[in-house]
Amino acid sequence: MNTSLPITLRAQRSPLEIDKPTLLTLIAISLLFVETFGGALRYYADVAGLSWVLYLPKIACLLAVALEMPHYKGRPEVWLVLLGLVTASGLALLHGASLPNIAFSVFIYAPLLFGLICGVYIEQRMPLLCKVIGLCLIASLLGVALDMYTNVPWKGYSYVIGDTELSGNKAWGSGGIDRLAGFSRDSTTLAVMIALFSLFMAAFIHSRLLRIMLYVAALTGIVLTTNKSTAAAYFLTLVMLFGAAYRLPRAPAFLVVTLVGLALPVASLMLNIPQSEAYSAGMLASFNDRLIHSWPNFIQVVVDQGWSWWGAGFGASGGTLAAFPITGIELLFIADNTALYLWGMLGAFGVLLYLLLFPLLLRLHERGPRFREALLGIVFCVTLIGWATDVLEVVTPPCSWALPSPTSPPRCEPRSRLLRHPDASARHEWRAPLERNGYS
Repeated sequence: MNTSLPITLRAQRSPLEIDKPTLLTLIAISLLFVETFGGALRYYADVAGLSWVLYLPKIACLLAVALEMPHYKGRPEVWLVLLGLVTASGLALLHGASLPNIAFSVFIYAPLLFGLICGVYIEQRMPLLCKVIGLCLIASLLGVALDMYTNVPWKGYSYVIGDTELSGNKAWGSGGIDRLAGFSRDSTTLAVMIALFSLFMAAFIHSRLLRIMLYVAALTGIVLTTNKSTAAAYFLTLVMLFGAAYRLPRAPAFLVVTLVGLALPVASLMLNIPQSEAYSAGMLASFNDRLIHSWPNFIQVVVDQGWSWWGAGFGASGGTLAAFPITGIELLFIADNTALYLWGMLGAFGVLLYLLLFPLLLRLHERGPRFREALLGIVFCVTLIGWATDVLEVVTPPCSWALPSPTSPPRCEPRSRLLRHPDASARHEWRAPLERNGYS
């Protein structure tokens, strides 16, 4: 009698054990959660004396990046960008920045760095992430209604950490109309979240009727925040997706959208718009303010300092100047345009990075899984929003970029396969995948 029996060895997992993909996905979820409920969480955390808790997700992002960097095998382009940021940090120090400026800028960019270095692991937990994004979208829409019909306690709330007063929720109006922020910190953040969350979820909805209902609900929520730039960007994105569904040529539209974002600040130097237009109550008042004041003043500071080719440096521009001002270049605090923001920080290299949006859009437009369609809508919408916003300092777009690489569809390993190969995730090849004051 043959007494030999086939033996299948399986890894014994503790019920409390969390593997790396799940842990990194939980970090991404914590980022989305903090931004979705940012205003309310800051209010209640400050009441409890725990304001610092809201910064733990970004700190977790930086720790995850630091632990993964020694094993990172990303594409050469990613290494080139990281090298450029290191070089730009050195330039910032030469231009008057201090180490706290550099550290604070790294903190602002934590979600984006996390997405570049750790995004491939999140790919394995996409079902979990999809559910959370859906819940965040519902919460964002409910927040609009709550802010509209009730007086929320965190409206206009600010708190103090150390010697710095920070905005927990920005209460402001436009043309006498309250700008609704819901549970989040400000109306711009809320509008961007509704736009990106809905574009992501719609890509996985098969029913055309449900998609249309989602688009209408999202557009209504965005309009109620009175954020005109995001509303226009979202509507144009829906038009683009409609054309993409019928395989209409999109390359000209992608090129125009990319180049207009670069051309607007240049046009501001040539137009002669009356100063009164910046202070009118019209719908274009904020846009005229950019054309008359924000963009020309930003460009003038960079040119006068002689930084046209190399930029001010990483840490000498953007939101870090609010916490750690540098005398003489305070106007570099806000660019109100993503192309201008990158140019002011990185010079010609920043303009090149911005122009890479065009080939990225072309790549995402190729036939592929629904996940690629989700990223196409997100990147297109973010590019449009970037015409009048420093989107790299608004947390939600980098959170979206913390998703897997668009070069391959999302994969979810079956549990049985993970048991047979408990170290499978370790063998994956690395692949790199906003109005004012939107940073955390």
